[in-house]
Order: sequence, then C-alpha cells, then structure tokens
Amino acid sequence: MRILSLDWDIEGSGIERASLHDADSLASYEAVLIDPLGIPELWLPHIAPDRDGVRRLIPGYDRGLSRALENLLSVRRAELEGLLRTGGLALVRLRAPGESVEIAPPNGPPRHIDAYAFLPPISLVRERQYLAFPRGLKFLSRAGKDLQGLDLSHPLAGYLAQVRRYEAVIVSPMGLPLEEFGRVLLRNRIGDVLAWEIRFGEGRLLFLPPTNLSPRAEAELLLPGLFTLLEEVPSEDIRPAWLPRYTLPQEEGLRQELDALSSKLEELERRRAELWERLREFEIVKGLLHPAGTKALLRAGMRAFQLLGFSATADEVDPQAFRVEAPEGNGLVRVAWSPEGPVSLGPYRPLLLALDHLRLEMGETLHGVMLVAAETSNDPKRRGPRYTESLRRACEKHGISLVTGEELFGAVRAVLGGVDPVPVRRSLLSATGPWRWTD
Repeated sequence: MRILSLDWDIEGSGIERASLHDADSLASYEAVLIDPLGIPELWLPHIAPDRDGVRRLIPGYDRGLSRALENLLSVRRAELEGLLRTGGLALVRLRAPGESVEIAPPNGPPRHIDAYAFLPPISLVRERQYLAFPRGLKFLSRAGKDLQGLDLSHPLAGYLAQVRRYEAVIVSPMGLPLEEFGRVLLRNRIGDVLAWEIRFGEGRLLFLPPTNLSPRAEAELLLPGLFTLLEEVPSEDIRPAWLPRYTLPQEEGLRQELDALSSKLEELERRRAELWERLREFEIVKGLLHPAGTKALLRAGMRAFQLLGFSATADEVDPQAFRVEAPEGNGLVRVAWSPEGPVSLGPYRPLLLALDHLRLEMGETLHGVMLVAAETSNDPKRRGPRYTESLRRACEKHGISLVTGEELFGAVRAVLGGVDPVPVRRSLLSATGPWRWTD
C-alpha cells in the first residue's frame, strides 16, 4: 500500500512524506494523510492584514500569488477527488481553520481560501436532505477534553482511543444531522462532531482529531486500521468491455506464449495463495492481542475458535457475538474491547440476556463465553487488569467463561504447536469465571 503524508508527522514503513505544493499526484496513492495546520503558511508570510483585519489579494496587483494559490488548490482538489472515486482513503487531521485569505478581483465577487480549501466538492444526499460538502459545513476552532461516543467498532478506534484533547469541531450551520450523511466516530459533550467518515465514490474521507503520540506510535495505531478499511472497500475493473477487441501486431504471439506458461504458473500461484492465506489467518488471530476495534476482535475470536476445532458462525442478532460448536458442546461467545482500562459489566449483560432467552424460549442450552481485550496499545506484559472484579464475580455466579485475548492466543499457539485441542475445547466450555490455559 502506498501512503502519502502531507505535513502529517508520522513515521512508518511505506509512508512517503511531502508538502501540499511539492507532492506527486494524490491520485497515485492508495491513502493520503493530510494535516492542514501549515496550509495557511502558503499566504500568511506574504500578505499583511488590511485595516479591516482581512488579508486580501487583488489579482493583477499581487505578483501572481492569488493565481498560484488557486491553481495549486484546484489541482489538489481534482487529484483528491480521483483518489476517492477509485477506492482510496483520505485522512484529514481536524485542525482549527486558521486565518483565511480573500481574493478580491476588481470585477467580480470575492473568493475565500482557508486551510480546508483542498477538499473536493461533494454532494451528500440522504433521502430528502442535501448537504453540499465542504461548502455546507463549518470547521470551528473549539477546544476541549470532553470526548464521548467513541465508535469502538470502527477500524480506527484504536487511534481515536488515544485522543486526549480536540482543537476543532465540524458543525452544520443549517442544523443538519451529520450522522445522516456519514459515520460519526467521536463527539464532545454537546454533540459536536470530532471525528467523521464520509463515503465518496468507492473511497472514504475521514476527519480525525490529533493525538499527542509520537510519529512512530501513531503509525502503529493508524496503519492496521488503514489496511482494514482498504479491505472493506469494494473494487471493480473499470476497463471498458470493448477494449480487448483492438489488438496490435505481435500481441497474439505474446498471448500464446503466456498461455503456454500458464499451467506451470497456476500451480505455483495456487501454492503461493495458500501460503498467503495462512499467513493472513495468523495475522487475524493476532487481533486477540492488538485489535483495530471491536469488529477486529470479533474476527480474531472466530478464527481462534476455528483453529481450536470449533465451527464458528456470526450471531444473527448481536453483532458482537458468535456461536461455536464442537463435539464437546456448543457455546455463545461475546467480545468486548476496552482500549483504556478493564472491561466492565456493560458488555456482559447482553450475553446473559441472550443465554436466558435461548434457554427459556428456544430450548437451547449454550455455554456462555466472555472474550475480553483491554489496554491493547500496550505490550501484553505491561497491561493492567483486563476486567473488573464485578465482571469476574458475575461470570462466576452465572457459570460463564471469562477469557482474555492473551489466554486464548496462548491456547491457539499451543494447539498449532501440536497440543491436543480436545482438552482446550472441553475446558473453554466448562469454565466458570476466569479461564487460563496452561500448556
């Protein structure tokens, strides 16, 4: 994956760094990270405020600065639009807009440029509501620490969990609910949007508040989420159906030679795909230790139970649960992720209600399993308690297995190393309270 960082202070494998004016085409990357904090520096050093406090450029009297600014931003808007249409990702740090500049031609209405002038125009329509983006929004300078409503199921939830303070918000002056036009990932106490995702074409545009993490630590949280987002974006071949009918001399001979090699390549490619798929499965299981959100923990848990010999299927009612079946018995597993502290009773109650419903109304007796992961940005050896005492007591009282991601990961590693999985399955479906695997 090719990633471009435009003034976003981040360090990681495969990340190229540049500024808005000297970067390659934004459309040539799969993901672009943009920090607009420094964009006003394109004009602030060159324009003093007028008597009314407005920084103003008059075309024909500004040595071409207004034309250069408008040309640069127009090109970047078109490139960013192309990136999104073809399935790419654009991440924008949510900053205070800073000082704008007014371009005031002698004959014509004035135009304004601010730190967000690189955003492409997008029409967002939901039922009978219409939102012109970004013209219909306001990026306001508003700081605080009252963070609420983190969307734990989003692949970038691990990054957002590290946000301690915001410096800007997104609002609709018309009072339109932004959650109707995109996915709100984080709010403040009064409901202002602090993190927002919108879809455009096949791609996604995300606004994220800054963190105080080091460039390396920030990359460790962002990159797994970016890979997950790109996997979810659908793709299709945009090559026109009529193009193969137009051939060139010698083209047919090359195709015949390629066909002759295809039988040998097929077997190699099949084996290569098998190896990559196995490695991908292992990476999924590592989500028990470092999930990129609740969805990733669910996926890791399902794959881990499958490697232990269970069949695992997503629950039809609860998106945070899945069913497992094995000769030793059947169970209902519910996952809970808490990035900053121990898992409490909240995620446990839906599991208990589901088990009672299945037993009393459906005649099914399933063993309950609570799979928890906590403080996952830290090394497992440096983490605090994974669950509260109240959760431990509740699981013991109602005969539910309380399983940490680390313990389940250890069991999978042991089974892949040759340990008999039958005792592992049996203990998972019979434990009361905390479950620990010992090889």
